[in-house]
Amino acid sequence: MVVPEGYVPVVAFKFCPPSGIFFQLGMYLFDGVNDILQIGTFLLHRDWWFAGFMTLFVLVNLAATIFEMEAQSKLKRFDPLGEARLCVARGVLTDAWEMMLSCERNIEAPSTGLIGPYGASLLQLTPLQAASCLYGLYSSAKAMAEGRMQVEVKTGADAGASALKAVRPVKAAMLSAWYLGAFAAELAAFAVASAVLHPMITVPGYLLGGMANGAAAWWAGARDYVQTAATTFITVVFAMVGEQTKSFFKTKASIAKGPGFIPAASILLRLMAWTALCFLDLPNGLLPLGSLGRPMGLPVLREKFLEPAAASQKALACFTSQLWVSFKPEANATSMSLTEEVQFGACSWPAAGELNSASTIFNTCLLLLAMVLIPIHLCIVVGMLLLNPVYACEADNLPLKQEVEAKQREINAFATQNEQAAGQYELLSFLPD
Repeated sequence: MVVPEGYVPVVAFKFCPPSGIFFQLGMYLFDGVNDILQIGTFLLHRDWWFAGFMTLFVLVNLAATIFEMEAQSKLKRFDPLGEARLCVARGVLTDAWEMMLSCERNIEAPSTGLIGPYGASLLQLTPLQAASCLYGLYSSAKAMAEGRMQVEVKTGADAGASALKAVRPVKAAMLSAWYLGAFAAELAAFAVASAVLHPMITVPGYLLGGMANGAAAWWAGARDYVQTAATTFITVVFAMVGEQTKSFFKTKASIAKGPGFIPAASILLRLMAWTALCFLDLPNGLLPLGSLGRPMGLPVLREKFLEPAAASQKALACFTSQLWVSFKPEANATSMSLTEEVQFGACSWPAAGELNSASTIFNTCLLLLAMVLIPIHLCIVVGMLLLNPVYACEADNLPLKQEVEAKQREINAFATQNEQAAGQYELLSFLPD
């Protein structure tokens, strides 16, 4: 079959770089194992609330995935491996496979991405636990970015993200990179701000995002603006980056109509407010009520993040200055060789205060992600407001929309031809209902 121009068909596996549908399935399963490892970390530290919430969201995601895949799959059962084979036969992802990824991107990824790094920043971690939590942050941000890209295209055109990537590969790659950085910044910022302050202070920032989405819908004359606010607060991805803040297409769904400058303003306000509050000195917390009475603000920021970052910087400077490579000759009766030894002098792994080395490095990584990615994210948001009328004012881009929809029709025809060539319909007729 002739592959549509610009479209990258689904294949079983590629080695360089590692990709393909079976690699994606393997990473999907690995993410599940990593979630279990993070839950185990909280259980070992007797943090029942963190373990309980993560378990709840993982189970909700699993139940939703099983139900939706059984409903949408031609196999009429929950069978990720069988669904992967169908994707390879079609050369295009099936609806059931996309639904499986959608559940992960909208349920599991944001919940574990928010809970895991924040909870881990309060613990004494082993190197494996720290690596698991850092990977969890990355995988959650990546899944959320992919989901956001898919939602942006589907709510603006009768097409999927693969069609946009086929017609505008560079712009799609840039948008994906921005979303990856934006969600990584959000997750790291939430972890740092919640550890320094309290979740009761940071979570209302996402409530503000939901209210901004509702206000934008009200501005556009939608009657369901209250539903928009509530829905986008619960599905926190839309509270993070905005419901109406689209980069390429005007939203066609009535629930998401409205100008993007209102939710964009909430993004700027939330992140700047979190940053400013972290530098307050609140030795007695907010209220003499439970954990709200614990110390907050700059002293906690210094103890949990600034001092670990300084210790990590000092250790890194020591490692780089003391590193040397020596070659020692070794001889035997028949030959002579050189043995290479890498030495670091008197350097040691960083540790700050009561934090061990793994926790020190983990908290340093969270702080660096927040410090580097948040300013970049804010600058891009401001730039989009000033330069992109689709993002700021819900302008339309009909030529691109028509081009993407035409490409999606080509992709659909390509999938149908592949199914027919592979005898897919005959194969499915023998499967039990």
